Amino acid sequence: MKLLKSTTTKIAVSGVLILLMFSSCTEDFNDLNTDPSLVTEDIVDPDLLLTNVLKNSIFSIHNGGRISEFAYYYSNQASGNIFNNTDYDFSGYYQDYLINIAEVIRLTEEQPNLVNKNAIARIWKVWLFHRLTDAYGDLPYSEAVLSAQESVSQPKYDTQQSIYTDMLNELKEASEVLSDDPSQLNYGEADILYQGDIDLWRRFANSLRLRLAMRVRYVDEDLAGQHISEVIDAPLISESNQIASLTTEGESAADTENRNPLYNRYLPDFYPMWCTYTITDNLQERDDPRLPIYCLPAADGTSGYNGRPIQLLGAEQKGVYTEQTTARLGELFWAPEYNIKVMTDAEVSFLKAEAYMTGLAAGDAQAAYREGIRKAMEIYAIPGSDITDYLATSEGILFGTPEEQLQQIIGQKYLSLYYQSREAWAEYRRTGYPLMWKGAEQGDTGGHIPRRLTYPQQEYSLNSQNVQQAAGRLENGDDLMSRVWWDAKADLPYEHPDQGTFPPPKAKNR
Repeated sequence: MKLLKSTTTKIAVSGVLILLMFSSCTEDFNDLNTDPSLVTEDIVDPDLLLTNVLKNSIFSIHNGGRISEFAYYYSNQASGNIFNNTDYDFSGYYQDYLINIAEVIRLTEEQPNLVNKNAIARIWKVWLFHRLTDAYGDLPYSEAVLSAQESVSQPKYDTQQSIYTDMLNELKEASEVLSDDPSQLNYGEADILYQGDIDLWRRFANSLRLRLAMRVRYVDEDLAGQHISEVIDAPLISESNQIASLTTEGESAADTENRNPLYNRYLPDFYPMWCTYTITDNLQERDDPRLPIYCLPAADGTSGYNGRPIQLLGAEQKGVYTEQTTARLGELFWAPEYNIKVMTDAEVSFLKAEAYMTGLAAGDAQAAYREGIRKAMEIYAIPGSDITDYLATSEGILFGTPEEQLQQIIGQKYLSLYYQSREAWAEYRRTGYPLMWKGAEQGDTGGHIPRRLTYPQQEYSLNSQNVQQAAGRLENGDDLMSRVWWDAKADLPYEHPDQGTFPPPKAKNR
């Protein structure tokens, strides 16, 4: 079985990316739909479109941008006040990914021998939209990325509730129609994620459905329970050779854009990539063997794993975290060849642990939790004896109230999602965990990590009525601290127990 997740398998995306064929370029046409003046369907190769979308959207996972700071995986000394509002523009997401994957769906639908190609494109469209709606909330959905003949210049904003309901149903239907019939045409090498392996795509669709069902459990437990009960015993990503991931090309890549994005960012002037306080604190508190993989100790030889917090205010706070005294991101994560994770067997185990612990499915939460820890460490080749020793400590045992057990599950899940920043940020907003210490810079959020991104200014110019209606449905309007639909857990955000103490104490010094 040929899998892209193997560390020996590389991607080779040629220069025939045809993104621009579907980008909007006219003043009067909204960029969330296809421009009818551009290339016609009869000369478009859906295989090349899929390759393009997979490559670029998966590479976007591994970045050190603003959302990585919200997830507390990345701290940038040059960022300034990251809790201030800015123009978060989603038009590129529609242009670069969603318009193209929607075209793949149109080019493969209603053709008996293209059922699998169509289903795979539908699954990836859900993955794309879920990342976008998790960040913003209500979005152009049902009237966006339509064909040239059906295009709507000012698409309405569907509610996140309706988007999630449709995405869950799409995953259910797409996974059910995936066929093992050998007469079905296959993407083959054009599918750089799973190389057309239908069993793996079925597992990915089911696992993604489990993720989305769990995401809505605080706002609609019935909807969550329905989909969890249907998918929990279905084929899921359960082994390392089923992980959805993509390995970048190395330093000798003919196209440098096929190398690790963080390597390309880091290489020119060795821009400092810091480990954050939340990462070093949680790893040290647990005596976690992943610490020297995730982080490098400070260059001064004495500060050790001194993780840098976000939102530091002024020289008094920032001066504690210099290039010599701050832990740096582990070399693995910015090496030219890096395995970018989309979804892992560890995440699925933690999803199952939460489902069992909450009674949304019948099963052994303890076993699933321990399995999640083991699988998460195996990703980084932690020796089996070290994993066994770790599981023999209190970290390997769920204990306390359901809320305390949830904190344990999400704490380990957070560590396993390292640099899957959008997912970690979403889980923090959904559950309140792990607890995050922030510097004294308040920004526009009162010092809290934003609950969402605000709609782009371009939408207020081109699609004013619809974006204003969407903003009006938010509790505080189009604001960083307004909650999206699924962000419904009471009393969030929780405060870190050492909030207000500077510098925040290291785990061993509490």
